[in-house]
Amino acid sequence: MQETNVPPSRFRWSALLWFLPAAVVLLAVGIWAEAPWWALALWVAIPVGFGVVIGVLGGRRTSAPGHAYGITSQGARSQGRLEVDVPVEQVLRTLREAVEDLPRFTLVELSGVQAQVTARMNMKSWGERITLRFHPLDPSRTQIEALCEPRLGTTMVDYGQGAKDLRTLLGAIEQHTARDKHLS
Repeated sequence: MQETNVPPSRFRWSALLWFLPAAVVLLAVGIWAEAPWWALALWVAIPVGFGVVIGVLGGRRTSAPGHAYGITSQGARSQGRLEVDVPVEQVLRTLREAVEDLPRFTLVELSGVQAQVTARMNMKSWGERITLRFHPLDPSRTQIEALCEPRLGTTMVDYGQGAKDLRTLLGAIEQHTARDKHLS
């Protein structure tokens, strides 16, 4: 597996934009209630501060430890890849078996070029939607590109759950592929 360069972090302005209306409402309520200036400043600073923190965390780019499967994450979205020494048809069979062995995952759609897998919600996320695309490199090798996105589109931070789910799914595919090669 080749190492990937992780681009620098970006600030997610959309996170700040979610908190600005709250700051405006609190400012209006504070003015209407004739609150002291320090209370107004505090009321406005709290939602703006939350927006800045979530904007920084949502734009942070990270890579998996040891560059496992080339997984990189930005906020709650993760992507990675896996190359296996089997044809696409065998990858499709292997994917079915791998997902059946993982209780948190469900295979939603499967075709010769891509698959959709969902992961149930847990304490770290509202669930994920994983898209796998299959690219035949030659008749006996296949590259799998994986993209993990949260089911809830407004999710900014998933606490590493998307990258963990990709490692789990790609690892299961790799393990089942190796096992099938040894049985052949």
